[in-house]
Amino acid sequence: MKHLGIVLFSLCCLISGCGQKADDSGICGKDKIYFFYQTACSHCHEAAKYIKNKYPNLTMVTLDVRQGNNLALLQKAAQKYNLNEQVGTPLICFGDNHIMGWDEQNKRLFDMFVKPFINNQEKSNN
Repeated sequence: MKHLGIVLFSLCCLISGCGQKADDSGICGKDKIYFFYQTACSHCHEAAKYIKNKYPNLTMVTLDVRQGNNLALLQKAAQKYNLNEQVGTPLICFGDNHIMGWDEQNKRLFDMFVKPFINNQEKSNN
């Protein structure tokens, strides 16, 4: 059980923005990246590791779907993207775009979808 707690903490800390709460009214808005995950999901861990290694300063809203009202927020995101009942994790939302699951193709999509967010975050820091 202690090991599971360390894994949970590590997953959260792999992703910048750990602990941020999503605003229910603007779920998956154009100004933030939302990362829906499950702690027992190996694809979620792979995605988090890739993102942290390639984009160490990227800020995202991270949402464990088994905590608080995050499952309801995941369902709202699924409605937004017309995913119906075929929603899974990881689900990464970038305004009008989303990625569900994690594989080589989704890595390339992530790299493409994240560019405007990186530019906006760099402008905000200057």
